Amino acid sequence: MQRAMIVALVGAVGTGLAIGTQASLNTWLGRLVGPIRTGLLVNLAGGVLAALLLLTLAATGQLSLTGSLRSSPVLILVTSGALGLVIIGGIAYSLPRTGIAAGVAAIFFGQMLVAVLVDSLGWGGADPIPLRIGRLIGLGLLFAGTWLVLPRA
Repeated sequence: MQRAMIVALVGAVGTGLAIGTQASLNTWLGRLVGPIRTGLLVNLAGGVLAALLLLTLAATGQLSLTGSLRSSPVLILVTSGALGLVIIGGIAYSLPRTGIAAGVAAIFFGQMLVAVLVDSLGWGGADPIPLRIGRLIGLGLLFAGTWLVLPRA
């Protein structure tokens, strides 16, 4: 396996660890302040941190804030930000009810459904990756794994 692929896989696993950690923290915060406030506050905190980073990079000359922000990137940015609110609120609502493991498994399954669709259609500028039976079986196994980790009362 190529070194670049291994580095990318390690980065993806690290991202998964961050998502799992964030899901746990959002669940905890959701219990303290409620899922809607959690979604709003977590995104506000992330937005403030991102703004500070952008301003720091701009102040040091490493980033131009007046680059080419056409209407399409702005729409993508706004849509992505709105989805962030739904994601954080959904985590804060769902995971206390399903448990962390089942909730994260269900989130991952949903992510994989979208990812396979995006890959197959070539959205985001990437070359399409054909939808083959192996990918469908993989989705079925992910669904089965999600079902198996659901808590049973």
